[in-house]
Amino acid sequence: LFFLLAARYAIGAILLVPVLIITGQKIAVQRAQIRPLVITSLFALFLLLATYHAVDFLDVGLVLLILYSFPIGVALISQLSGRERISPARWLCMLAVLGGLGLMILDGIGDISLYGIFVSILGLICFVVFIETSSQLADSLGSPTLNLYISLIGLVCLLAVLLVPVEVSFAHPATPAGITAILGNGIFYILSWVLFFEGARMIGATRASLLACVEPLFAALLAMFLLGQFLSPTEWVGFVIVLAAIFMFEKRAPKSG
Repeated sequence: LFFLLAARYAIGAILLVPVLIITGQKIAVQRAQIRPLVITSLFALFLLLATYHAVDFLDVGLVLLILYSFPIGVALISQLSGRERISPARWLCMLAVLGGLGLMILDGIGDISLYGIFVSILGLICFVVFIETSSQLADSLGSPTLNLYISLIGLVCLLAVLLVPVEVSFAHPATPAGITAILGNGIFYILSWVLFFEGARMIGATRASLLACVEPLFAALLAMFLLGQFLSPTEWVGFVIVLAAIFMFEKRAPKSG
């Protein structure tokens, strides 16, 4: 886990530095932005740690379902802060997305650990706070610069653990498949977050968050084509509900430029 997270952050930083230089975007930040950057980076790190820790006690599908309810938290904050007015019909669409994901993910889930649920909920809180704080920073810094600092601060925090007199399990991949997996993890991690916050800057954090819920659908399709896995009838029902609910959510979006 330590190597996985450290490699993910390091690869993200290595990829973003030349991108910022080539595109001419600013790397320096103002003093007033340092504290929010550290806070959002810590919440991103806590989110990852809580997710991987929860998987030790719960089925990964249930952990993901809890985390994928983050658009509701983001929408609730936007509504209460007055930044966005969300109609009752669109709230129902978001709940329908969560229900559809539940049908897809919870099919065949076994025993449930209350501690795992608690850790997953903590991860969900970190997720919502991370999205909220990062979306605001993305407007002022730009998505690539924001993600560069999230990667660097996260990497520094992980490396600082090595200075503490505690035992840290450390192993690195020794096969081509393992190395490829680590590289893919880092590349697509940073690409997904850069594109997400760029999209959130354009269409708002609530819409971007809900659209991100199609990730399990694409994962299911890739599993069908690459791994020969197929969805059960219940999972297909959930698949259709998610697509239909997101379509209706977008269809009922306020008309704007």
